[in-house]
Amino acid sequence: MSGGSPDPDVSTRDATGSHAAAGPRPPAPPRTGVSRGELAMVVLLGALGLYLLLDAANIAVPGSANTIGPRFFPYLIGGVVVATALALGFRVLRGDRGPADESEDVDPDAPTSWAAVGIIAVAFLGHALLINVVGWPLAVTLMFALVAWALGARGVVRPLLAGGVLSVVVWIVFVKGLGVALPGGVLLELATSWF
Repeated sequence: MSGGSPDPDVSTRDATGSHAAAGPRPPAPPRTGVSRGELAMVVLLGALGLYLLLDAANIAVPGSANTIGPRFFPYLIGGVVVATALALGFRVLRGDRGPADESEDVDPDAPTSWAAVGIIAVAFLGHALLINVVGWPLAVTLMFALVAWALGARGVVRPLLAGGVLSVVVWIVFVKGLGVALPGGVLLELATSWF
């Protein structure tokens, strides 16, 4: 073929001048060093496990419980969460990092967005404080919208609408269908009192 550039898919020349088959680039070297974002996740996971263990001690055990009892599963889950945090913390401090998925469209070397982490933490704390004040569905709706906004959602209406519909459906299933006690707020409990 004359007058044109060689087809890059057919071959390339290596350092010795001979032709070598073209192929995909080699994978990038693995990232090393302690990731502060992953370390923060380990701390939060460990705190959650400790909270579960300490809170399980406050569960009242009826006198008729002669088998496992109501504290068994909260202790088990809390213990597994703490063990997972310890194992993950060991790996993070050793310099290991979680691999990025092939389909992720993110920069794995970008710094942690501490503003987003703070907003999400405030959203979860606000949810916990608002459940008994405004009801579970409204507290979940506000938390969902705030987390979606912190993670980059555009607009306000769609996150609020999605969180509202999802929280009301879940509340109806758990409260009306399964008999789980979740405060719904005055308006929702009045609206659903007929079933």
